[in-house]
Amino acid sequence: MEHASAEEFAEIEGVERTGLGTPATRAGVLEKLVRGGFLERKGRQLLPTKKGFNLIVVLPESVKSASLTAQWEADLKAVERGEQTADAFLGGIENMVSELVAQYSAIKADTAMFQQREVIGKCPRCGSDVVEGKKNFYCTNRECQFSMWKDDRFFTSKHKELTKPMAAALLKNGRIKMKGLFSEKKGVLYDAVVVLADTGDKYVNYKIELPPRPKKQGKE
Repeated sequence: MEHASAEEFAEIEGVERTGLGTPATRAGVLEKLVRGGFLERKGRQLLPTKKGFNLIVVLPESVKSASLTAQWEADLKAVERGEQTADAFLGGIENMVSELVAQYSAIKADTAMFQQREVIGKCPRCGSDVVEGKKNFYCTNRECQFSMWKDDRFFTSKHKELTKPMAAALLKNGRIKMKGLFSEKKGVLYDAVVVLADTGDKYVNYKIELPPRPKKQGKE
């Protein structure tokens, strides 16, 4: 953190140091992140937890950027020199927060996202982790939008529901053998291989592969 984003800080006039905060304030911030479960100690390293990764995912880029801290430090220096009023500085922060709230008001906060969730596989689109939700198995990368719904019409029409073991197998191997699939056309049960045939569209696609029919032996 002592040399975080030196280029961004250097571009802003009035900011002398190239790190985030002072050694004293950094220590307090890091300890707070550890207590909150966002960081964990591994030997002499501090590594983000799953909770920390999830927080990184949902935060907007403007808030995560070190340049925002650099700009605020420059503004605080301007307040100290009397070049800017404290009210103007705080007013700018209030406006930024209001804009962010308005921008993300349409997104329903998923508090369960900050709970520890078991990773069941990797997203075939972006390679991020896929975890289980109440109604689906979804990619943790919010920009990806990959989602396997438990009540997908493909499975419900065959009198099946997409379970966690099934989803994990499809993500790992791209296919899974299933027994007792219901045929709406013939009204019978059959066995087949279900293939994850995702094409990157809004909805995930699946297809059926039937086992080859045994060849009839000719008369000698």
